[in-house]
Amino acid sequence: MMSNGPIISIIIVSYATRDILRDCLVSIQREADVPHEVIVVDNSSPDGSAEMVEREFSGVQLIRSGGNIGFSPANNIGLQRAKGSYMLLLNPDTVLQPAALSVWLGQHEVRGAGISGPRLLNVDGTLQPSAWKVPGLGRAVLELFYLHRLFGSGGYPASAFTTDHQPGFVSGAAMLFHRKVHERLGGLDPHMFWCEDVDFCLRVKEGGGECWFIHGPTIVHIGGQSSQKNMDRVISNQLISRIKLSRVHATWMTTTLLTVVIALHIVSRAIAFGIVSLFRNEPRAQAYRHAWKRLWRYTFAGDRSI
Repeated sequence: MMSNGPIISIIIVSYATRDILRDCLVSIQREADVPHEVIVVDNSSPDGSAEMVEREFSGVQLIRSGGNIGFSPANNIGLQRAKGSYMLLLNPDTVLQPAALSVWLGQHEVRGAGISGPRLLNVDGTLQPSAWKVPGLGRAVLELFYLHRLFGSGGYPASAFTTDHQPGFVSGAAMLFHRKVHERLGGLDPHMFWCEDVDFCLRVKEGGGECWFIHGPTIVHIGGQSSQKNMDRVISNQLISRIKLSRVHATWMTTTLLTVVIALHIVSRAIAFGIVSLFRNEPRAQAYRHAWKRLWRYTFAGDRSI
């Protein structure tokens, strides 16, 4: 470990999350028990998030990205600035619990993890799943016909979160890895939005590293604070990012079949929610129409925007 300077660089990307970002930073001040630095990358928040950080947290490094450039590009800016031996990507809607950092780092090193995630809790203290199986073609087919409700949606049983284990991937709300991992992989995929945590964990494993869920440390995660504000963007990116993920990690045939299944998923929901919208307000109808346009542009016009 480093004798001088931070052991962990905590990188937080924020967009319009001023109040919960403040709670997150206060929890780091109070509970972080490992030498660290905090880097906040603000994506041009309109709510004064950046000004709040400047005014109330003089020890935090604030980077203004210059626009709402997305989660992955903003994290990559923070990673380039980081000086710690370890990098911790942390969502702004999180609150560290006592000894979370030291316990997490200790177990990460004991396990020899390439990347790891902690146990996440909801605000009421109940378990929040934070590790899943990698989504693929089979899961997409189940979701198309709503069969994932019967056969599971790629998650693990609650009992799995009472012990350390190696999942398909861990939540991007809190991910810890050594700076050598970042130097080797080059950060998050800037073209990925939503499956960037899956992609990063897969690249770590494909490079010979191990992905671990560490059950000892706990972090409260509110969840969905930025994404819930734009359903059009959320639904389209949730679905199209799975195709992007498949293009990187699966075969051409699998990706083609997945694209067809995703297209059927979007069309069927657009029709169903369109009918519902005739009788009551249903924002998902517009969201799935938007998703269809995005999928068309992605597939046939080469639009790789997020």
